Amino acid sequence: MPSDITEMTNETLIRELLEKWADATRLGNHDEVLISHASDVTIFDVLPPLKYEGADAYRQSWDEWQPTTESPGLFEIHDLKITTGQDVAFAHCFIQCGSIQPNGMTFEDWVRATFCLCKLEGRWLVTHQHISMPIGNQSGSS
Repeated sequence: MPSDITEMTNETLIRELLEKWADATRLGNHDEVLISHASDVTIFDVLPPLKYEGADAYRQSWDEWQPTTESPGLFEIHDLKITTGQDVAFAHCFIQCGSIQPNGMTFEDWVRATFCLCKLEGRWLVTHQHISMPIGNQSGSS
C-alpha cells in the first residue's frame, strides 16, 4: 500500500512534468514538448486529424497547425487535479491559451485536458493525452 508521502511525491513529480510540458508548448520548444511522453502515446487534440498514434506522428504534424505568433503565447494550466497510484496516474485541468498573430490580431481560448500516465522504469510518462475544446468556446478577438 503506497504511503501518503509516496503519493505526494508522485503528485509533485507529475505536476512538475505537466508544467514543463506547458512551458515548452508556450515557448515553442518543439524538442521538449513531448520529452515526457511515451513513444507510443495516443493523443487526441482539437485539430484534424484529431487522433495521433505515437509521439512521432504528433511531432510531424506540429508545423501544420501550430499558429504563427509574435511572441511566446499564453498557455497556462488552471485547476490541475492529479490522482496517483504506484505506477498509474491521471490528471485533468483547464488550459488558457492564446497569443498575438503577426497581423496584430489576438486569439484566446480555453481547452480541457486529461492526461494518463504510467511509471515506466521509475519515470512518469504520458501515455495518453486528450485535449478538447467546448463547443462555442472559440474566441478569436481583436
